[in-house]
Amino acid sequence: MTTTEGIDLMDLRPFADGTDSRIFAALRDEDPLHWNAEPNGSGFWSVTRYEDVKTVATSFEDFSVTAGTQIASRRAEGEGARSIHHVDPPEHGPLRGIVTPHVRPVKIKSLEPDISAVIDSLFDAALDAGTIDLVSTITSQLPLVMIGRLLGAPLKDCPNLLQWTNQMASEDPDYSDGPETAARARDEVFGYFRGLEQLRRECPADDLISVLTAAELDGVPLTRGYLDAYYLILMVAGNETTRNLLSGGVQLLHENPQWWDYMRNNPAKIRLVVEEMVRMTSPVLSMRRTATRDIEMHGKTIRQGDKVVMWFCSANRDEKVFENPDEFRGDRFPNEHLGFGWGAHACLGSNLARLEAKLFFTRLVERGLSIDVTGDVNRLQSNFFRGIKTLPVEVNQIHV
Repeated sequence: MTTTEGIDLMDLRPFADGTDSRIFAALRDEDPLHWNAEPNGSGFWSVTRYEDVKTVATSFEDFSVTAGTQIASRRAEGEGARSIHHVDPPEHGPLRGIVTPHVRPVKIKSLEPDISAVIDSLFDAALDAGTIDLVSTITSQLPLVMIGRLLGAPLKDCPNLLQWTNQMASEDPDYSDGPETAARARDEVFGYFRGLEQLRRECPADDLISVLTAAELDGVPLTRGYLDAYYLILMVAGNETTRNLLSGGVQLLHENPQWWDYMRNNPAKIRLVVEEMVRMTSPVLSMRRTATRDIEMHGKTIRQGDKVVMWFCSANRDEKVFENPDEFRGDRFPNEHLGFGWGAHACLGSNLARLEAKLFFTRLVERGLSIDVTGDVNRLQSNFFRGIKTLPVEVNQIHV
């Protein structure tokens, strides 16, 4: 009997208390293709090594997204038209390509003044305010405002976007009463964006809703289902990834304070520190595929129709790829992590997330501010997103 025989990755406690890295180290070493039973489900295989995760992520002929990308057999957008997350190549490319030009690096860079202004306003409100919750007051607000602007959602509606995102991103009891909560939130999201969509059809603007309502596939306008699914995916992905990265990054710096000094002394290298935050945080813990045929791996047989889960958080700490992988090294280079996924379905908003995080820590350094953690971290109960629900901090002016 190996030490991995009793491992159950449906047990959310290690993710909530931040000890899951020990479990994945054992799986990489002893059981790199691990079978996991699933309550009310068929069970799933887990791939935990870096190269195996890349293989599954790129082999869409063998590992399909069409049956879902979460462990549970459900799709966030419901049973209507599939979102870009749930369409394989070659169909995936044209659908993703509708938005890709609007999130490419040169386009995102033009948002830099707006992003910096939002960051400064958040810091201004938090400075000398005493102990605040980092997540609700700062790290959830920045991506929320920016994805709202990109989509074309008015600022006054951003609290609704945040609530819907929380309800759909996990079944943590602080946000959800179960699958029915996500289903209700999904319907509310669809209704909300259909209202904005109607306004954009009458008066187009420089936002993604206008882009999507005018878009065509093979000369045909996007169907109702495609539009609904796109709005939902952009809203959730645009919020969760950056919020988790910023919150997790502050916690990592609290645990490794020497890198605050490094950033202050080397502001041009903050981008390297951000990449290490992405690697160690792994904002998206896992993604699922479904085998399209019988496949041999590590002496075992994955049967056609079996679920296969890629654990990005484990791949990002693979000892064969990263030296001392459990050590936070803000100057790690090269740093070929899989924190934004890999292959055709890599994170569409990674350029925006990187820029928001880089500017967030750059403005802290430039303004001579510190974020000091004053209490315990409260992590999300999820094996899908690496989230922090609350983190008490103080934002202070320092002398540098």
